[in-house]
Amino acid sequence: MLRLVDIGKIYTSGDSEVHALKGVSISFRKSEFVSVLGHSGCGKTTLLNIIGGLDHYTSGDLVINDISTKEYKDRDWDNYRNHSIGFVFQSYNLIPHQTVLGNVELALTLSGVKRTERKMLAQAALVKVGLADQIHKLPNQLSGGQMQRVAIARALVNNPDIILADEPTGALDTETSVQVMEILKEVAQDKLVIMVTHNPELAEAYSTRIVRLKDGEVISDSMPYDEAEESATQDAVQDAVPQEEETPDPAPKKVRKPSMSLWTAFSLSIRNLFTKKGRTFLTAFAGSIGIIGIALILSLSNGFQNYINGVERDALAGYPLEIHRQSTEISMEDMMAMFSPNQTSSRKEYPDEKEVYSNPLAAELLKKWADSSSVNDLKSFKEWLDGESERLGEVTNAVKYSYNTKFNVYGFSEGADGKLKDVKELWPINFSDLSSSKYQMFESTMNRQDIWEELVDDKEYLNAQYDVIEGHWPKAYDPETDDGVFEVVLTVDKYNRIYDYLLWSIGLMDIVKDIFGNLATAAPKTYSFDKLIGNEYKIILSAQQYLLNEDTGLWEKQGISSKYLRNVLANDSVTIRIAGIIRPKEGVNTGSMRGVIGYTGDLTQYMIEKSKEMQIIDAQRANTEVDVTTGKAFDRDFTYDEAMRALGYVDKDTPSTVHFYVKGFEEKEQLIAMIDEYNASVADTNPEKVVKYTDTVGMLMSSVNTIINAVSYVLIAFVSISLIVSSIMIGIITYISVLERTKEIGVLRSIGASKRDISRLFNAETLTIGLMSGLFGIIVTLLLNIPIGLLIYSLTGISGLAALPAAGGAILVAISMFLSFIAGFIPSKVAAKKDPVVALRTE
Repeated sequence: MLRLVDIGKIYTSGDSEVHALKGVSISFRKSEFVSVLGHSGCGKTTLLNIIGGLDHYTSGDLVINDISTKEYKDRDWDNYRNHSIGFVFQSYNLIPHQTVLGNVELALTLSGVKRTERKMLAQAALVKVGLADQIHKLPNQLSGGQMQRVAIARALVNNPDIILADEPTGALDTETSVQVMEILKEVAQDKLVIMVTHNPELAEAYSTRIVRLKDGEVISDSMPYDEAEESATQDAVQDAVPQEEETPDPAPKKVRKPSMSLWTAFSLSIRNLFTKKGRTFLTAFAGSIGIIGIALILSLSNGFQNYINGVERDALAGYPLEIHRQSTEISMEDMMAMFSPNQTSSRKEYPDEKEVYSNPLAAELLKKWADSSSVNDLKSFKEWLDGESERLGEVTNAVKYSYNTKFNVYGFSEGADGKLKDVKELWPINFSDLSSSKYQMFESTMNRQDIWEELVDDKEYLNAQYDVIEGHWPKAYDPETDDGVFEVVLTVDKYNRIYDYLLWSIGLMDIVKDIFGNLATAAPKTYSFDKLIGNEYKIILSAQQYLLNEDTGLWEKQGISSKYLRNVLANDSVTIRIAGIIRPKEGVNTGSMRGVIGYTGDLTQYMIEKSKEMQIIDAQRANTEVDVTTGKAFDRDFTYDEAMRALGYVDKDTPSTVHFYVKGFEEKEQLIAMIDEYNASVADTNPEKVVKYTDTVGMLMSSVNTIINAVSYVLIAFVSISLIVSSIMIGIITYISVLERTKEIGVLRSIGASKRDISRLFNAETLTIGLMSGLFGIIVTLLLNIPIGLLIYSLTGISGLAALPAAGGAILVAISMFLSFIAGFIPSKVAAKKDPVVALRTE
């Protein structure tokens, strides 16, 4: 069964070598009680450790069940110790933070025995050694004899083939020694028991065989095992006894390789940590300081983000999600300046005076303009939207289509004879007369702003956002009674201000005198309501500005002084009249209008239909190759479609812009998902139909989010230093724990734990500390958020600005565990590499 063949063991000590064993050859029976005697240093314990697989021979061979161990790897030795060997040590080597039952169960745990069976087997082993009533006690609550019996129960519980006892009675009194020897004698009835002892009396009294060692060699053996002789004797016995019918040997039982489960590792670690409650608490608290700092930063960042999301929800009405056919947009900074003007004013909010004050915003922006353009196929997109009207109604208050209607606005007065006089072109703004050419570069950009904007076709929606502070909403156009006169409204902000560029467009400010001549002071001007309400203006289509030259056959644009254009203004133009002044309701941050003149969809429809009657439109339609105004062929720089748009021709099925006024923040996300759905449906077959949208609110808020995130990242980076420091500290504490638990490492290795199991044990300990640190940090943060939130509310009036997100808290706990794991990785590897023989000798 077990055979040592010329075993030699050499230890290196500095430059010298120590020969602990010198060619020891000895065989053992399957069941006998062998005592190994000899003076100190003769090699008894070394022999026992080699047989138990804790130490490895330098030469020779250890043969187990006729199998050489020369090719054994660490995993094979671990398996051998767990299933074939049971150790009983002089100093008991019980794990102090485990109960009696837990100590005995440990070997079964490594064997993968299920919990119920494991408990039953451990209790049975304790009953066998007479400790059935002590199973829940800790080792320090037992006597020496009881602890040794626990050690014997631990050695027996896995039903090993061999019990190795190293001076099992060395620390016991005589009476207790006898009790222990009786147990070992009983065990030797069906197992091989090899005991190392200095007590020849006990050896003589209980052993069936005595082997004496001296200077690493066997000098005597009271009953040597001769395999050939034993075999012949057994054959003779079998021949003398009538033989029963032979039965086949049962199939060999599969033996599971020992492995410590993660749960076992955590159980051992937690029990050990709670034996040092004070140190564990301080370590966890120190590790949590960095977590608390980062969690507080995340709380404030998340609170501000929630607040911004709330502002975004409020702003959805004023800044709808837009899709432009072809648009030009200013940069983010300029957009924020344009649509979020300085809200401070020396005047009170919502004044009662019947006066309007200019807001000199554009003058401050003249040096910051930039262009960018994009093109979308809105015709196909509109067709798709028409088929999704029900879904659109669920997420939007209104959907508005804007068209490329070219409004040419003229101011005028009437003489006593009813004829027009003092006719002045107001819109588009003309910078050509300015003496300084450096300002002319802004002409096309300014003229592309939404000065004239169609009102949302939902009076209830408008009334929810605006108060009519003078006059009334535009009435519906009646072609029988209104005779080409359409009503519009003027929009002011909560300070009763109007953008200066809007005042240009209605003739109340002069470009040269009031704007460019006033750049230094940008002083506001005042206008009474009476001066605004009832003002009338003339609008003609771009196509109406052209007259056919019979000689050249080209259509030529007419100037304001031409008789033709004055005749058009007098007899074939549209009149618009300011019918009311509207202002956002108190509490509404932004409405659906953006500081413009608002007109109804009736005017849009009228202008579209009127453009279709223009002769120049018909002429250009008939000639798709040549521009009828210049006689030049169309090319990539100027196409037929661009020429038609320049003439003001509009296809009702092809809007220039689609405005989505969504009901809320979640609905906006659903709408974006719908648009993405459309894009996905055309991306592969018709990629030119993919549309790009302008989420203005998202653009406005993104820079604020960027600032908050940047500040948060910087603060987190600084606070993370404490995380690094605490991780180093946890690494040091883990290394101290390794030193304190060195003997425990040896015990675990003796019952079959592998190096990986030992590493896992200490990794579990660091992970536990990391978990405790993370949870402690999150709990403290949640408590601190209460007074912090109250303080912020008292200073700003905004609640909920200190709110730790659940996901953020979970991630921080995970980070704490990860950093602790990294910190304890090296100490755990140091523990795994410890020599079990040396570890068992550690006190």
